[in-house]
Amino acid sequence: MKKLVYLVVFALTFSVSCAKKAEKKVDAPLESEIISLETNPVTLDAQPQGTIMTTKEGVPVEMGKDALSAQIPVETASAPEKPSAENIQTALKNAGLYTGNVDGKIGPKTKKAIEEFQQQNGLTADGKVGLKTWDKLRTYLNKSAESASTAIKN
Repeated sequence: MKKLVYLVVFALTFSVSCAKKAEKKVDAPLESEIISLETNPVTLDAQPQGTIMTTKEGVPVEMGKDALSAQIPVETASAPEKPSAENIQTALKNAGLYTGNVDGKIGPKTKKAIEEFQQQNGLTADGKVGLKTWDKLRTYLNKSAESASTAIKN
């Protein structure tokens, strides 16, 4: 029984000690996080192009709007949109591979046309329009069927 009491007291003491250490770590800022505030903060607009400033570690940094924008990666591509069944059928029709009605339903005729298109373009012929298939198929979306069939024959 005494061993159990000692074990409980030890566990409580240990957990309180750990909690205090964790609390101290949260309250104390890291040296790298300490930032001194200036009365006149420097803005990129105020810096002439080509101005070189040095960090406290001695690393030179070019300042100015253009310098900063060159360092920040800009995401230009957005997530590709999934093509509608109508767009797939229209593109296949314009490519001369689909003869059915553009009804927005991916049936056996549409799947066969997709597989045929994939085979002609060196893609995996699975009958599904994924990113690679749509990337090549979308070029036929706004072409007329006559010009598309001429392009396929050449």
